[in-house]
Amino acid sequence: MHKGKTLAGQEKIVRDGKNVTVYATMVRSHINPERITVNKGDIVTMHITNLERAQDETHGFTVDHFDVHMSLEPGETATIKFTADIEGVFPYYCTEFCSALHLEMMGYLMVKDPNKKYVSAQKLKMKTMTKEELKAEYDKTVAVNAATDEVIQSVVKFLKDNKYADHKVVADLVTDAFDQYGQIKEQKAKSDEAVKAGDMDKAILFENMIWQLMVKTADVGIRAKDALVRLIATKQSTQVQRGQKAFDEGGCSGCHVVGKVSSGPDLTGVLERHGKDSAKWVADFIKNPEHKYKEAYVKGMIDYFNLKMPNQHMSDEEIKDILEYFKWIDENANLF
Repeated sequence: MHKGKTLAGQEKIVRDGKNVTVYATMVRSHINPERITVNKGDIVTMHITNLERAQDETHGFTVDHFDVHMSLEPGETATIKFTADIEGVFPYYCTEFCSALHLEMMGYLMVKDPNKKYVSAQKLKMKTMTKEELKAEYDKTVAVNAATDEVIQSVVKFLKDNKYADHKVVADLVTDAFDQYGQIKEQKAKSDEAVKAGDMDKAILFENMIWQLMVKTADVGIRAKDALVRLIATKQSTQVQRGQKAFDEGGCSGCHVVGKVSSGPDLTGVLERHGKDSAKWVADFIKNPEHKYKEAYVKGMIDYFNLKMPNQHMSDEEIKDILEYFKWIDENANLF
């Protein structure tokens, strides 16, 4: 057992003279603690534990300018040690692309000169805001949190309706999500307490922390939903698998997200949109999209999304496979 093993909620920073020991955790998409402050010349030891349950979720870790790096497999704890001999603010972050919110996995190390006095830019900004502006900022943040929570609850309903607990790989992801969500109650209590005390800038900070936790919850929850869909959907034939691979590797998924409108239209039901020859129309469009740019339907899509379907130079065989993939999507449309 690693001496620096740290579980969620056990994160801490311990100072002993010039020695600073950090007990930290990493989980999509969060590094805790997010802020570490030390004095210039301190010797910093960081024990970091990867809390992931998904077996393939490796995280990397580095601190800018200090020439240190570690890689952590799920469940592993690793250690780095360095002297904080450069004054300034240095980001630390995950170096393994781990999720859609990979770029959220970061924090900041502040190395202060103990002989200087520093002023918080955030506090200075808050001081310039009127009570009305602070209240409006608070209300806006609360509204965003409420909307984010609606997304979370819709994902939770889908997972429960489709018996996610029957599938361990999904259940583990859901546990990760609830680990994040479970921290919200404490932050909300602090926010409400700050509001009662009339300290709106502090309330805003707590509401922003709630949003961070909600986004992290939603990220893992949506990954759990996607994993569950793959498990309970109709089994894919070899041709459908080839079609999905061609769709993803050909760049189609860069604009089209199955089940929702993204940078391009949702492709659920695409084989029913163009009459009895719809499949041929779709195949022709994939084969040579520029020939259809002036058609009313395509022109409407181009004007709406401000994008044109590019020619991905798909072979006839790849196009046939993609059409089979679209049929599979329609068979499982209730899951997307």
